[in-house]
Amino acid sequence: MESIQQLVATGDVPLRADGTIDLTELARMSLEDVVNRIMDAQADELCGEGNRRNGYRERSLVTPVGEITMRIPKLREGTYFPEEIIRPYSRVDRAVVAAVREAYVRGMSTRKIEKAADALEFASLSPSRVSRMTADLDEELEAFGARRLDGMGFPYLWLDATFPKCRDNGHVQSKGVVTAIACGEDGRRRFVGFDAVDTESASSWKEFLRSLRRRGVHGVRCVTSDDHGGLVEAVAEVFPGAAWQRCIVHLERDVAGWFPGRSDRATALAAMKAVFAESDPKMVRAAYRQACEVVRGLSGRRGELLEDAEADALAYLDFPAEHQKKLRTNNVQERANAEIKRRTKVVGVFPSEKALLRLVGSVLLDVNEDWACSRFIDASTLAGLERRAPDPEPPSAEVVELARKKIEEAIAEGRAA
Repeated sequence: MESIQQLVATGDVPLRADGTIDLTELARMSLEDVVNRIMDAQADELCGEGNRRNGYRERSLVTPVGEITMRIPKLREGTYFPEEIIRPYSRVDRAVVAAVREAYVRGMSTRKIEKAADALEFASLSPSRVSRMTADLDEELEAFGARRLDGMGFPYLWLDATFPKCRDNGHVQSKGVVTAIACGEDGRRRFVGFDAVDTESASSWKEFLRSLRRRGVHGVRCVTSDDHGGLVEAVAEVFPGAAWQRCIVHLERDVAGWFPGRSDRATALAAMKAVFAESDPKMVRAAYRQACEVVRGLSGRRGELLEDAEADALAYLDFPAEHQKKLRTNNVQERANAEIKRRTKVVGVFPSEKALLRLVGSVLLDVNEDWACSRFIDASTLAGLERRAPDPEPPSAEVVELARKKIEEAIAEGRAA
């Protein structure tokens, strides 16, 4: 290339402070020269007979090797624009946009991306400019959030909420971002919805769940979640006949939180863990009732609360044994939420709800792609799935006695530890 040869001949090759050749700047200069030569050749082809060139208009373009100046030829008649090189009104190369989007989705804040760009010395990327570049995600996320889910039933549904901070009407506040994960009849899990709602409002939960129904989520047999306000009422109305499984991990935490004293807390928690260490449905039910007696001995009112929660805490026992460990906790949501929190933490406070949902939706898209390659539950065990009725026969005296002994042993081990 003549211009590079001229640089070498004249000794104008770009150098770093240590005297070595600045390869990045050399690549930038080469790219700028090639792009301008291509545009000159294309403009010459358009001129033909009776038309002439009429100068240039300069336009900057951020590329992976730095910012170049494009000298776009002007014609006396007609117009020329290098659409194969750059989109109209764009000041950033597609490769840079893709890299910035990937960095943003991976958890880098707009300010960190700006600092990284400055350190690499390839462009000036202000936070507002990064935000405009990542705004291209909106169309993709809108399609993801509005996609149809017809064609199969979704017997299992997990719901949860996270609470990042964002600005709303000039004030910084926690915003409830809810996500829904479903396991389809094909045995694969997938995110089927996300939104920002008032998690304490039954009406907000109803609207969110109705949006899932409208998009094709049907055949729900069990919904697993924490005890969010208004959620149980919404599940019963939108998915009639579906069981609600209260996450046992959150239930254990709630029970432990009832008792400020270390000894009482250890006793209650040991009893609860002993319940869910069992797998036989009759033993689990018998152990749960023994745990209620233990908690009642510590606090009569708390014991009644735990007893009232039995049907929801043990709903998973009405489903196939191979599904029970996945149904009784919200771990599938917890792992996804951990990824959301990891990436939202670096941002701190989001400037708007739209920006918050843009990042959360990008995380869900990323996780969804990973899940698409694996099965969560054996599809053959989901065919014709129906909720079994609980065994009407009460546990035998032998089962009750065995459950009592196991609870006592667990409490003794907990105290010894």
